[in-house]
Amino acid sequence: MENQKLQLAKKKVKALKHWYFLIVFAILGTICMLWLRIYIVSIGTPEKWSWLVMIGPVVWTFLILFKGLIIFDKLPRFFKSWEERQLKKILEDEETKMAKYK
Repeated sequence: MENQKLQLAKKKVKALKHWYFLIVFAILGTICMLWLRIYIVSIGTPEKWSWLVMIGPVVWTFLILFKGLIIFDKLPRFFKSWEERQLKKILEDEETKMAKYK
């Protein structure tokens, strides 16, 4: 039982470290994209096209927020119950397969 708790804690810490890495990567990527946008405008590209460069950071932001909700268990109950159902289904399938070979 303690081993399971330790494994779960390690998994959460690893996910949290990954999330922090994503935040840093997104900030650096956004800075690069802003620089690219400024450059595109400075060489005479119409302003309406230069905003297309910013689609990446907007998508990153939503992905990072969603991953944060997953890590901190703030998703609606629907996702948790779906995950539990899938786990039960997989375990039942594995037990069925094991019973065939006994």
